[in-house]
Amino acid sequence: MENEKKEQKSAWFRDQRDFWWNDDFIDLLAQRWRLADAESLADIGCGLGHWSRLLFPHLRSGARLLGVDRQGEWLRCAREIFNDAYPASVAAGRVEFQQSDATALAVCSDAFDVVTCQTLLMHLAEPFEGLNEMIRITRPRGLVICVEPSNLFNMLSFDSFTSENDTETLVQDYEFWLRFQRGRIALGKGDISLGELLPGMFAQSGLTDIRVHLRDKAFPLYPPYAGAEQSATLEPIHEWEKSETGPWDYDQVRRYFLAGGGDEATLAAQFSRMREEAQRQSRAISDGRYHSAGGATVYIVSGRKP
Repeated sequence: MENEKKEQKSAWFRDQRDFWWNDDFIDLLAQRWRLADAESLADIGCGLGHWSRLLFPHLRSGARLLGVDRQGEWLRCAREIFNDAYPASVAAGRVEFQQSDATALAVCSDAFDVVTCQTLLMHLAEPFEGLNEMIRITRPRGLVICVEPSNLFNMLSFDSFTSENDTETLVQDYEFWLRFQRGRIALGKGDISLGELLPGMFAQSGLTDIRVHLRDKAFPLYPPYAGAEQSATLEPIHEWEKSETGPWDYDQVRRYFLAGGGDEATLAAQFSRMREEAQRQSRAISDGRYHSAGGATVYIVSGRKP
């Protein structure tokens, strides 16, 4: 279990996470959501606080923020980061952190003007339980905001080499990641493409004024691959130079793929292809021939509690 927690942190909190949002887009979202009127915000599954650190400055002056996560290690890091960014708010008790399970929050009902999460529900075996807990602690007419990806699509985005792969290989790639996703769901590890289902979940949970937006951020790669953002985007490719399985935990991927109906021979062949593809990409990057627009579909869904 401890190794799985470490792997999750490595997978979901890579350096690229620091570049997930454009500042002007966050400004636009804050205006759409009227965050300047909000006196309180709870970030559920806050992790290191990447999401709530962006929203906090847009709240009404003197507003309070609660970060909730089940991992104490992440909460300690989040507290330190917030203390560096907003020391007066932390010292005044306006920014607090609580260790709690997202499906059983130790928070009073009707307590916050805004309750939000970023890539939380995709990790829950029963995402409705997490969403309903978020709704419970939201004040009447308060706002619920969820940010979740469509990762099956993101895993299959095109690059400058896609046209060189035959149709059968591309179909095999899709089947592999589809079985990976369905295996995760079958094992109670969550749906990595949950973003596609969010609007319907909001409607079924009784939220009103439902609005759906797409994140405006992409992660392009193109020569000369300059700057910190492109370096962070290249990190998973470079991981293949250090390990036979690159950025992936082989045992974990194996469990998910087999649970999704895959077989050992296909798994071995797929990882061999992935390794070869990464090596080809690495050579092309060295030669300045690799490029990609870096699309990443992430849904931002908001709704109001009646």
